[in-house]
Amino acid sequence: MLRPSRSSLLTAGVALAAGLLALPGPAYAADSTTSLDAAAMAAELKTVADASTAAAHDGWKITDTYSEGSMSGSSSVVVDRTHKIAYTRSRFGTDGYAVYVVAGRGVYQSLTGPDERAAVKMMGRPGVRYQFTAMPSLTLEDYLGGGLGTPAAALADSKYAGTKTVHDDGSSDYAYHDDYEMAITLHVSAAGTLSSGRGTGKGFTDTTAYAYGAQHVTLPTASVTISSTTLAKGVAYVNMKTTVGEVASEGAADTRRAAHGHRIKVAKLRKIVRQDVADFDRGTGTKMIKVATVDRGVLLRATNPWTHKSVSFTVKAYGKKLAVKG
Repeated sequence: MLRPSRSSLLTAGVALAAGLLALPGPAYAADSTTSLDAAAMAAELKTVADASTAAAHDGWKITDTYSEGSMSGSSSVVVDRTHKIAYTRSRFGTDGYAVYVVAGRGVYQSLTGPDERAAVKMMGRPGVRYQFTAMPSLTLEDYLGGGLGTPAAALADSKYAGTKTVHDDGSSDYAYHDDYEMAITLHVSAAGTLSSGRGTGKGFTDTTAYAYGAQHVTLPTASVTISSTTLAKGVAYVNMKTTVGEVASEGAADTRRAAHGHRIKVAKLRKIVRQDVADFDRGTGTKMIKVATVDRGVLLRATNPWTHKSVSFTVKAYGKKLAVKG
């Protein structure tokens, strides 16, 4: 997980790419500092945002590092507008993830959690690192959230008075404090584009750098990718015994509620359990559980197609009572 953003400053990256932030600048020989009221600051940063948007026409890259106490994290957003690809990588402590978005195709997302890793190992593909979800209607603008992942987004927090320092190389720094008592410094290049930023306060430090121009993103290969539907099926079978037991117990509970305290009809039990199994199949995209009629109720059975191991549970009616056994 990434640290929540403290202001719109900290939303320059997508999702986990939190921040407005900056790298320390070099020392300058001749600086000129002037004070800006909130209106003047907003006008100046609007000009920087427009220049940054123009520079990002073909693509951009945002790299971010942040820390608070003993915890630290990093993230990056790379956008290739030419090929309509966006790549987001994030790490906080020992947790991390990566996402590739390809407009008109879909999303590659790194595997998360032990169940997904156990599933690909069970399926004989331990080298898989990403799942792919087809989304033909997806656009790059959808993913970027109306500009959230653009360099200009870091300049949206422009309602504060502050200072502007112009350096002898034509670059400048804008500094102010926000509502969260964060000290913000934005470094603007001589070309007028946002090049870096820094936010500090209450033990928290966040630094970000921005680069502009065409980017190149290499997508995961087929050998390390699995479809999200196949992965979901694998995860279902990793937890096969628990899952079948839960569906059986749910069927029993639904039957008990439908009986309203009266004697349980076996035919009703069989109908309800079959419906619960059908609902499970639709929700997981599998046909994992088979239902068979047995004396007083039903048998739920599943066989793992990769390990060939089987598990079964029965749900039986005894007057007003139900018994689930596995």
